[in-house]
Amino acid sequence: MRCLGNYVLGEFLERPNRFLARVREIPSQTEHYVHVPDPGRLRELLVPSVEVLLARSDNPRRKTKFSLVGVKTGSIWVNIDSQLSNQLFKEDYAKIERYRDFKLLKSEFTFKKSRFDFLMEDQSNPSAPKKTLIEVKSATLVKNHTAMFPDAPTARGARHVKELTEALSVGYSAEIVFITKRNDAINFTPYREMDPNFYEALVIAKKTGVKLCAVVCNYDPIESQELTIIKEIPILGV
Repeated sequence: MRCLGNYVLGEFLERPNRFLARVREIPSQTEHYVHVPDPGRLRELLVPSVEVLLARSDNPRRKTKFSLVGVKTGSIWVNIDSQLSNQLFKEDYAKIERYRDFKLLKSEFTFKKSRFDFLMEDQSNPSAPKKTLIEVKSATLVKNHTAMFPDAPTARGARHVKELTEALSVGYSAEIVFITKRNDAINFTPYREMDPNFYEALVIAKKTGVKLCAVVCNYDPIESQELTIIKEIPILGV
């Protein structure tokens, strides 16, 4: 997907809370408080003086005129705009082999107390298409080329996993897609130590029949201005 907009480069200074960061714009050296559109901890990414990408907003009602959407780590860019993950899957899911026979029926589908990202239909068996709930999770943490989720405890994430498991009993198929929005991961694993409850819910879900998928992306906000799914990667440890 194209990542078009009014972008400027900056230098990260500090993060006073989950949704706010202080940055220094480059080259003007003007300091701004900016919105952080990812509630994760991002400790391995948001370190002092790291180069960041800021998206300017023209909304006069906003308290901050920039959002911090990209972080450069080493030679690669990482997209941390969690709002883009669903749009990316919606545009690129056909690139993933297992979803080539799927049709998108509805976004933000409500089941019980949760609203899942997509209701899709698996049409690989035309005589018996299968309604499938899809939940998309965005991963930005990579250690030793292994993508990990979550990077902060997520009670909401664990609830989603449990309700996807329940959906199987009433005839739905259910899947969780972990999208790693950087290109240096070769496999994926749930971060058990960070959130044991999420991990245990995921283990039960998989045993019950919820399918898991992980993909890696390329993010180039400077030249091509694109965020694209590259390929599916193996899932370990579950």
